[in-house]
Amino acid sequence: MVLAVNVSNSHILMGAYAGGERRFCASVHTNLAKSADEYAVQLRSILGLYGVGPDDMAGAILSCVVPSMLGCVREALGRLCKGRIYIVGPGLKTGVVIRTEDPAQVGSELVCCAAAALALYPPPCLILSLDTATSITALDEMGALRGGAIMVGVRLGLEALCARTAQLPQIDLAAPAGGVLGAGTVASMQSGAVFGTAAMLDGMIDRFSDALGGDPALVGTGTVARVILPHCRHVVRYHDNLVLDGLYLLYTKNAKERLG
Repeated sequence: MVLAVNVSNSHILMGAYAGGERRFCASVHTNLAKSADEYAVQLRSILGLYGVGPDDMAGAILSCVVPSMLGCVREALGRLCKGRIYIVGPGLKTGVVIRTEDPAQVGSELVCCAAAALALYPPPCLILSLDTATSITALDEMGALRGGAIMVGVRLGLEALCARTAQLPQIDLAAPAGGVLGAGTVASMQSGAVFGTAAMLDGMIDRFSDALGGDPALVGTGTVARVILPHCRHVVRYHDNLVLDGLYLLYTKNAKERLG
């Protein structure tokens, strides 16, 4: 069994793969104050919930976009996994050609999603990731990662809106029953968050399509994608945990090359 782990600003997402299939996935909150031992205990407990022990893991692969967390989580995985642990970064073969001004600045999470998207769809391709931030990653007709856009995440925007206004409440992120014409404060906020974000994505897709000069495949992922993407006018194919699938692909690619 192979453990894939992605550390983002808000969550640590983990998935276990065996026989080429994802057997389960789970997540915990990212906490900068925790030690490697504390994370090892927490991750081991989660694995135990699914009947998996350290002896079941042949190896692991880690992606991290929080630099201060990389060493801590790597050490925690080392407590749990006796096999090889790959880190997504310089030296790891990904098969993704990056043609940006500074390839080293491209987040490892985006590289993993690109690898998974290229395994599913022919390029060109746009990857829409809706998590703490909302990002769009563009793959050109040759499958090269050409660039993208990063915008404020939906939940982050709502938190800022509530924090900086006196009378706007915290709301559930869902499309209002009455549609875009919000009939009250909560419905109006929901309309802006859901339909406003969907409209923004539609507009950005059009601009990216023009820049790429084609009709790209549209792939969506992320924790709030299920809420937003159904309201886009463009058809975006949703894939939960695309980053984990990409991590597993990179693990198998590097493990095979190492053995071969």
